[in-house]
Amino acid sequence: MINVEIEGVDNLKKYLDQQHAGITTSAVTGMQMATLGVTRDAKKNAPVDTGRLRASITPGVQIRNETVEGVVGSNVKYAPFMELGTKPFWPPISALETWARRHGTTAFVVARAIARRGLKPRLYLQKAVESNAKLIFEAIRDSVYKGLGK
Repeated sequence: MINVEIEGVDNLKKYLDQQHAGITTSAVTGMQMATLGVTRDAKKNAPVDTGRLRASITPGVQIRNETVEGVVGSNVKYAPFMELGTKPFWPPISALETWARRHGTTAFVVARAIARRGLKPRLYLQKAVESNAKLIFEAIRDSVYKGLGK
């Protein structure tokens, strides 16, 4: 029978746990930098009428199941429709009245146009992510390397 005893396993585990925490913190910092770049360009790309959509675009970073996630988005109800467009549908007239009045038309005319053609996609968020792909990669890579002490 052979007995093997390994000393220092507890110290190794503590060290690896510390490294993991440092890498996670660094990844969060990198993701914050990346989401700021995407937010800036999404605001530039967003369609503007009153500026409400553009002002509502915000960044966020969260850790979920040991994964660092960056999120850029809006809490405005119509944001997804501006981003992705729609198929033709009949929108509620009341939702269009203020916009139509500001633009010198009637809500019925706008609703009828949407019912016939839908809304075209603006892809302001997608374009922002695509134009910042290199920045996203470099910000996260550099932050993680920094967390590793390299």
